[in-house]
Amino acid sequence: MSAIMSWTIDKNTYLQHNILNMEIWKTIRCVFLYMCLIGIIQATTTGGSQREFSKTTTIPFVGTGTNVELDQFNGTISNELDFNLPPLWEEFCVLQEKETNNTVYLYKCYINGSSSGKWNFTELRQYILSKSRKYSFDVHCQSGSRISLPSPAKAKNIIKLHVRDCIADDYFADFQNLDLNSFPDELEEYKMINVQRLVGVKEMIENIQIKSETLQKNLICGDEESLKVKIERNETFSFIYDMPHMDIQNFSTIATENILDTRRSPHMCVYKKLQILENSITVSKPRNFAAVLTEQNQFPELKILNISHSQIYYIPGQFKNWWYCFEKLEYLDMSFNMIQDISFPMNNVGLWGKPVPVLTLDFTFNKIDRISVRGFERFIKNKKCFFKIAHNPFNCTCTDEMKEVLKYIQETDWNSPKYQRYQYFRDLECQYPGYVKGRRLRDLTLRDINCKFELMPITVVLSIFSFFLIIFIVVMLKYRREIRILFFTRFNVILPCQPSEMFEEKEFDAFVSYNNDDQEWVCNTFDENKHERLAHLKFCMHHKDFVPGKTIFENIIKCVENSRHTVIVLSRNFLDSHFCMWEFQEAFQQSIVERKRHLIIILLEDIPDKDLPNDLKRCMKTFTYIRKDDKIFIDKLLYSLSYKGKPIILPKTAQLNEGYDDFVAPGHKNEDKVELTNAQNNKIHDINNQIYNIL
Repeated sequence: MSAIMSWTIDKNTYLQHNILNMEIWKTIRCVFLYMCLIGIIQATTTGGSQREFSKTTTIPFVGTGTNVELDQFNGTISNELDFNLPPLWEEFCVLQEKETNNTVYLYKCYINGSSSGKWNFTELRQYILSKSRKYSFDVHCQSGSRISLPSPAKAKNIIKLHVRDCIADDYFADFQNLDLNSFPDELEEYKMINVQRLVGVKEMIENIQIKSETLQKNLICGDEESLKVKIERNETFSFIYDMPHMDIQNFSTIATENILDTRRSPHMCVYKKLQILENSITVSKPRNFAAVLTEQNQFPELKILNISHSQIYYIPGQFKNWWYCFEKLEYLDMSFNMIQDISFPMNNVGLWGKPVPVLTLDFTFNKIDRISVRGFERFIKNKKCFFKIAHNPFNCTCTDEMKEVLKYIQETDWNSPKYQRYQYFRDLECQYPGYVKGRRLRDLTLRDINCKFELMPITVVLSIFSFFLIIFIVVMLKYRREIRILFFTRFNVILPCQPSEMFEEKEFDAFVSYNNDDQEWVCNTFDENKHERLAHLKFCMHHKDFVPGKTIFENIIKCVENSRHTVIVLSRNFLDSHFCMWEFQEAFQQSIVERKRHLIIILLEDIPDKDLPNDLKRCMKTFTYIRKDDKIFIDKLLYSLSYKGKPIILPKTAQLNEGYDDFVAPGHKNEDKVELTNAQNNKIHDINNQIYNIL
């Protein structure tokens, strides 16, 4: 009870600065070894920053952290000389008052430059060992002053030990002291505030190699039977670099093995009376600090746990299910950390059926930026937890979630029993955006967060529509010819804005001009209806449609004039043939006469511009030409050959090219036809081919 009253008295001082934090020796030991490794590596690689302590070179590991305002060394000092302390201690220690029926003596010790190093815990412990009175010490050091204080500070007759602003030597002095087993557990309050531990690297390596199973339990647990308050606030370490030739790799191996050995320690520490545990203002904590704290330690009476100001960015699972490790925990302080998300289980069932006390969780001054109605309701429905989330950087940008929050804040009856304890939700302040910074939720409206016109959904829809419209227009412009062709050939749809086209009834749809070396590809494409999509078109080709008895030039002229189009199958072989080039010239002239796109060029292979005749080069820039390897070659050819005045109507059966099989004999009229046998037709075709090859 006295410990709780003492906490209440002191609460205003260190809660004012939000620096509650709690943890025990085993956690410090693991963190300590981790810091040792980093500090020594820094020293060996960069030389480190050095400080001089009585001509000893040291390597500072971490800074002193946030300065904590301390009570001034004051009070009514008795003039009575008290000789119950070691000789000459009256120079820096005075009897402040007597407590508990004059059985506990409170000493104030002020250590300055002249008394630095004279306050020695080992000497004090030996001197008061046989005394019948109890002692309480409040040690306050001037900046840079030193004392000797082993860890743990176990002694007979010492009830309270408070140390502030001191540099403490002899950290490992009691690490193998078997006499500690003879001392009863009497220490009730252990407070280390702004204490800098000075540790020799050589001594540290010698001691950390000792297996935990051989260590005395007193060295690990301290006064577990009597300790009620343990505070280690802004406790840091500096290292005396007394091993210049130390192997960093070897030390790293030793430190790692020691951390693992510590977590496997056979000793279980049961702090039967500990109610306040703090380990706050640390540069950082290892990820497994909560596991180290709870694995081999029990806290049946712990009520306040403080781990604030420690750069923690998540909530350990041991704290989310706190009733398994801390049966009577009432206050968990994780303020001034980096936590962004809070989630706790809703069903809190006590250990072995025991009731779970209401736990206050302090998450003030963290990095929580999201607020929602769902989150508020989860807090309110959790009857076993009370969440403090004020002073976080809340984002109040206009969103659907934020609009629900403002409506929730305005319409909820905060005086009702369900919501009464969370009335402070109305006073949560916005941090973002800047124009509402510092404004309370209860004072905000939709106008304040720029939600008046609710243009966001419309803007998003219009933006998406505009994006796809632009993409559609770009595609249409880039592939407009291909789209027009495919609509016509695949769906029989004639798109608007087609160029006007006059239909002429002629005997052939196209005259195909080619070189005999390319005859195989030509026949596969045009002859004998090799391609079913071209089956309804009638093609004229010299090997079967030239009229015997007429000159090659007459046949060419007649075929070009009787065809709606002339298809030039362009290749290097075509350019080398004078006859083919004459066919091209005739087709070119026909295009000029008819004033329409009579000429269609099919490019069988790539031909450099310098190898093309000027007329053919101009035609390829003016008239349609199609590449043989085009993915929609047949569609483009069909489109170029078809009349676009009406959709294509494919016949039920393919029509064969009839050609000029009706030979008119000399002296006969056109209507008087002479029927030729197949053998005669074949002979005429062979003669034409021979003449064609000669030309």
